[in-house]
Amino acid sequence: MSNTKKSKFDNRIFKHIRMYYGELIVFSVFVVIASLMIWHYFGYGSWALDKSLHDFMGGIRSSLLDTLFRAITYTGETIPVIIMVLIVIFLFIYQKKRKEAALVAGYMLGVWLLNELLKRLIGRPRPDISLHLVEATGWSLPSGHSMNFMAFTLIALYFIWLYSRSKRLNIAATIIMLSYALLMGLSRVYLNVHYFSDVLTGWSIGASCAAIAVIIHRVWTENKM
Repeated sequence: MSNTKKSKFDNRIFKHIRMYYGELIVFSVFVVIASLMIWHYFGYGSWALDKSLHDFMGGIRSSLLDTLFRAITYTGETIPVIIMVLIVIFLFIYQKKRKEAALVAGYMLGVWLLNELLKRLIGRPRPDISLHLVEATGWSLPSGHSMNFMAFTLIALYFIWLYSRSKRLNIAATIIMLSYALLMGLSRVYLNVHYFSDVLTGWSIGASCAAIAVIIHRVWTENKM
């Protein structure tokens, strides 16, 4: 590569870094958080916060909350999430936004595969099965419900803010959807199928994946690929 071409290539890299610094910061921060969770587990086991939140959830347990959190956690199961993703994909196809439809499909599949891979690599057992309030199998870290739902929520909010002209609608959607994504993660702790550190790691990796997906979409559309 000649010096001129190398200089142009370097300039393009710095240009993209400046353009997407917000997304890159989000990605970096949440990768660090997730890495700390995983590192702490391998080095020291469960966080003290895991036990504290477990005890707190046990203290507020009631039949009403049992029903509520079971309902919330059900919407994060594989079939409901697939249905939500398909609805978004079909809406994009209907609006002739095939790039966005392809991005959402590939993105959510990638998030799911990453979660499965990380669970197998880390191999953290779930909390005592005798304490589970819903059926749950497989490894614990990171929480699949938390990671997948946060990833879906953030990419959906990105497109809502990108294409909706109603600021009130956008703000309302952000509050409602983010609150629900947080409740999704907390439901896994309440139902004793995950530690809070599993959930926090899942949220963090989901947010990191969303930041990368936003960058990919912006680069894709700006370069008219």
